[in-house]
Amino acid sequence: MNGIKFITAMALLLIAAVVTPTLAQELKCLKYKPHAIELTGTVKRVTFPGPPNYESVDEGDRPEQYWVLYLPKAICVDIDPNNDINEAEKNIKSLQLIIHDYDTYSNLLGQKVTVKGELTHAITGHHHTNVLINVKDIKKAQQ
Repeated sequence: MNGIKFITAMALLLIAAVVTPTLAQELKCLKYKPHAIELTGTVKRVTFPGPPNYESVDEGDRPEQYWVLYLPKAICVDIDPNNDINEAEKNIKSLQLIIHDYDTYSNLLGQKVTVKGELTHAITGHHHTNVLINVKDIKKAQQ
C-alpha cells in the first residue's frame, strides 16, 4: 500500500506543478490606462440602440454603429485604485473600440486583428461593453 500512496502523491505533485503556472497565467488580469495592452481577436461592426432610451432600435432608438473586438478567450481587468470609474471586470469576451479614424482600418473589418491601446471602463450610454479599448493601432494578426 505504501508504494501506491507514494505514486499517487507524486502524480498529484506533478499535476499541481503543471497546472498551477497555467492557472496563474490565466488569472492574471489586465490593467486600465495608462497601461498599454495588446489583444488579438476578430473585429466586427455592430449596431447598438442609441438615444433616446438605448434599449431597442426596433422601438425607435437611433441605431449607433461601433466596432467591437471579439476575443477567443475571456479576459479580466483589475480595479483601478486611482479612478473610481474603472471597476474590476471578469469574463470579458468583447470590447468596444474607440477609434478616431475608421477609414484607416476599414479593410480589417471581419478579420483577425491585433489591437494596441489602453483600456477604459464604460461611462456613457454610447459605451456598449463594460470595458472599451482606446485604440492606438490595429494590424492584421499573424496567422
